[in-house]
Amino acid sequence: MALRRKTLGHVVLNVRDLKRSERFYRDILGMAVSGRNRRTKMSFLSFGREHHDIALMELPSKAKRIAGEGVPGLHHFSVYVGTDKEVDDLYPVLKRRRIPIVSGPEILEVARNRSISFLDPDGNRVEVACNRNKFKRRAPKGAN
Repeated sequence: MALRRKTLGHVVLNVRDLKRSERFYRDILGMAVSGRNRRTKMSFLSFGREHHDIALMELPSKAKRIAGEGVPGLHHFSVYVGTDKEVDDLYPVLKRRRIPIVSGPEILEVARNRSISFLDPDGNRVEVACNRNKFKRRAPKGAN
């Protein structure tokens, strides 16, 4: 049986420095800290509608998973914004803060969304995309 409710609840990221990562997600994505668990070394961040959309968990100092090396991890996650301008306006902010840009701003080949991808302090890939085309489906070439 397939799931009926198809909404992403949240993403939990392993990080090296909880305070640094918390600051990054507040400053770059505009998230607010909605909770902290000092015992488990976790921070919970929200865009405002849910308790948390992203949780950050600080790795033990000897853990091997960091910046895409070691144990397989997340490829990327995406945050949708309302306009192409919001995507484009992020570029100079990332450059000024010397945040590594992976791609963009660009129009994605398949989804046709305006997108920019960059790395957080732990090497996790973050995409910010304008989602205006999400529900526009085109028939494949040759289909009636």
